[in-house]
Amino acid sequence: MTEMPIILNPEGRYPGVVVVDHAGTRTPESYGALGLAPEWQGTHHFCDLGIEPVARALAERLDVPVILGTVSRLVIDLNRWLDDPRSIVTTVEGQPIPGNVALTEAQRQARHAQIFWPYHAALAQLWDRVCARHSDPVFFALHSCTRHFDGARRPWDGGTIWNESPGLAHALLDGLGDETGLTLGDNQPYSGRQGVYTIDRHTWGSGRRACGFEISNDLLETPQGQRAWAERLSRALGQVARTEVGA
Repeated sequence: MTEMPIILNPEGRYPGVVVVDHAGTRTPESYGALGLAPEWQGTHHFCDLGIEPVARALAERLDVPVILGTVSRLVIDLNRWLDDPRSIVTTVEGQPIPGNVALTEAQRQARHAQIFWPYHAALAQLWDRVCARHSDPVFFALHSCTRHFDGARRPWDGGTIWNESPGLAHALLDGLGDETGLTLGDNQPYSGRQGVYTIDRHTWGSGRRACGFEISNDLLETPQGQRAWAERLSRALGQVARTEVGA
């Protein structure tokens, strides 16, 4: 059974698209249970915690097209090359994932065909429609991440991810620059310079403005925190929109 993403505001007026690869928490029964204890569903391994409400708020505030992945990244990661070992991980924090450990090649291909490719086909179609309506659209990939990683506390409250060009990333950082008390990173805490699948797949070589943005998920644990980040990003993305060529 094909698992399709959720698309909000497909005809939205904002000159760009918000892409959320890791919004999903579904583990479709047709692929068998992953075999993990239920408490794993509340961790950042399962999805990008707190990010879907932010994306939905951006859809309302900006009238921007938004695409939401619906399946947990522990089933398949929509933001990894298919030959990357992290595409379908077999362990999480040293805990084996029974539903992934003994996958046959046919089962892997089924996840590709029923989850991965339909998502990217839908995103490509949405992005093409946005590009047809606007002369200089923006491709904005939104994520959340854990504050503590690999035994260390990461100082960044938010940060950009980019590979081909820093243009959009730096414009967003400029737009967020008036936010006091925030520690923001540029290609931090994750760098896109070694490749970032979704952004590169849909924008590489096109000259389109594109970047990702990570928010530390401890700042998204409450509706108030989610609203605060939606307000910040709405203002920054609104400023970016006003720089559209011909606007």
